[in-house]
Amino acid sequence: MSQSSELGNILIVDDDDNITELLQINLRSEGYSVSVVAKAEDVVREEHADTQLVIVDCMKQEYSGMDLIFDLKDDPVTEHVGIILYSQHKSERMVIDALDAGADDYVVKPFSLRELLARIKSIMRRHYRPVKASNVLSFFNLTMEPASRTVKMDGMPLALSPTEYSILAVLLKNVDTYVTRAEIHKKVWKEEAPGVNVRIVDTNISRLRKKLGNLGERIVSRTGHGYMLSSN
Repeated sequence: MSQSSELGNILIVDDDDNITELLQINLRSEGYSVSVVAKAEDVVREEHADTQLVIVDCMKQEYSGMDLIFDLKDDPVTEHVGIILYSQHKSERMVIDALDAGADDYVVKPFSLRELLARIKSIMRRHYRPVKASNVLSFFNLTMEPASRTVKMDGMPLALSPTEYSILAVLLKNVDTYVTRAEIHKKVWKEEAPGVNVRIVDTNISRLRKKLGNLGERIVSRTGHGYMLSSN
């Protein structure tokens, strides 16, 4: 998304120009940043780490709006986004499937513009909080925004699993200080499942190192001390 708004960023996925133009005009007048993609298959998820809401038409295409919902929620880069699915079809099964897939709301067309705007505002309040500069964690060319749970390297979104994100957050909050495996395990996994060994930390840190590229070499370990993100 090329522009950003203090109120949040919204993506509309629909090939109906009448609907997209109507929504763009009204949402922008409310102060939101809005972008449009005509087909669900053309949405590049990596470009929407800063998007808070996706409004998508159900679309009777090979790659449908429902398919997009599944992929958005399955991708660490976009799993945080709120989703409204709208369709001209109203059936209990479709509503249930949409909500189960991860949609926040289901709207039947033709819809009331005032009602849809109210629903959008409600979801945006839940999914968007302005990120204060003091909350942003930085380490060389890497930044983490806890409010949106996004990580960027050289300004580009970095796809991390929820576990990898949580481990990185622990290390970023303790730069140049060793954190034991037990401490990382307790903070990331919260409640230890039966049979889980803290060695699972090693496996996930190994994956994290690979995703961080050269920066991954700064995750150092020391026997008896644990792991540390080293700035030296």
